[in-house]
Amino acid sequence: IESLSIILTSRCNMRCAYCYQSPERPLSASWNIVRRALDLSLGWGRGDLEIGFSGGEPLLEFPLLRRAVRHLERIRPAGRSVIYHISTNGTLLSEEIASFLEAHLFETQISFDGVAASQNQRGWGTFPALDGLLDRLRTTHADFYRRKVAIALTVTPGNVSRLAKSVSYFLRKEATTIVIAPAIAVDGEWEKDRIDELDEEFARVFEMSAAHCVKTGEIPVQIFRGGEERRPRAPKGRPLCGVGRGTGIVVDADGEAYGCSMFAGSCVALDSALVCDARGKMRLGRIDDPALPRRLAAFPAAMRRAAMFRRKDRKHSAHGKCAECEYLDRCFVCPACIAFIPGNDDPDAVSDFCCAFNRISLKYQDRFPRDPALRASALVPPGIAAEIERWGFLAAGAALSPAAFPPGL
Repeated sequence: IESLSIILTSRCNMRCAYCYQSPERPLSASWNIVRRALDLSLGWGRGDLEIGFSGGEPLLEFPLLRRAVRHLERIRPAGRSVIYHISTNGTLLSEEIASFLEAHLFETQISFDGVAASQNQRGWGTFPALDGLLDRLRTTHADFYRRKVAIALTVTPGNVSRLAKSVSYFLRKEATTIVIAPAIAVDGEWEKDRIDELDEEFARVFEMSAAHCVKTGEIPVQIFRGGEERRPRAPKGRPLCGVGRGTGIVVDADGEAYGCSMFAGSCVALDSALVCDARGKMRLGRIDDPALPRRLAAFPAAMRRAAMFRRKDRKHSAHGKCAECEYLDRCFVCPACIAFIPGNDDPDAVSDFCCAFNRISLKYQDRFPRDPALRASALVPPGIAAEIERWGFLAAGAALSPAAFPPGL
């Protein structure tokens, strides 16, 4: 086991409009479940172990999270590192909790969709609290905010038109990592001809990211951080995601183990044929079941037989066939986006919205040079680049202060 994800609770203090999770089973994990999951994961591996805490909203169970970390610190073998992750909506992230996460070097992802109009779609009236949270973190926990806090911005058909404004807002808040991803359960709201609107927004995000890179030497928007090198076409049977490797395990709040959190029984509200089939293949049994190691060992083979998780080259959307797409080898398609399409029974039909997002985001990722030494000269028009170079500010790797630029740049 290389990674363990524990769903501390299926409860949440928000009801996001596009959430795929169910509010009908308000479960919270017991200490026995959490302890068993931690003990097993430490016993089934030798290298670094990544442990993530999620929900629902995991900070509703902060005492349980704190107890889990203290337990791990007691039993962790010498020489084996544990890397902590948490995904939270941020509304419960108090000073006490922030200090705890900072002390234990938590990789902290805050789900926050940006400007007030977009955030209201996620959770009405929560923008002021999160806006204040970012200010507080960058003031009283500056190093933690800079090194360990990431913003998770979910793009939906309803907030596409505000994507660039939201990224601009986070840049002003000095966010150092902005993870932009598409919502996966909104396909009924997407219209194919809106891909040009998405392109225009990403063009603005690219432009402001380029300016930010030249000015500071940093690239907060994760999509633009290098990207994969181009490589030969992958084998036809290539899976859609890495879940099938069987090196990660998810423990639900009720003690059931799964290969992926997207199909955990206590959370997912949808009951389509594809969801039920995927859940059946993902389910590994209870965390205290003696047969769990055997099931986990058989998991990769089960995934290879599941049509929804394999043969990426056979997938398609309203935007085209995956086999004909120039981004086939680099595109990430979460299989859950197939299962969550309303009324879909085709295991090869990819979400139109996710497909559009991938096509456009990869297009602009390709425009960011991979070599840091080339970025400044490649990302600005030649006339401006010459002016900046005249001032002596194109040193590779230099972190440039806004005050260092000539007026108007």
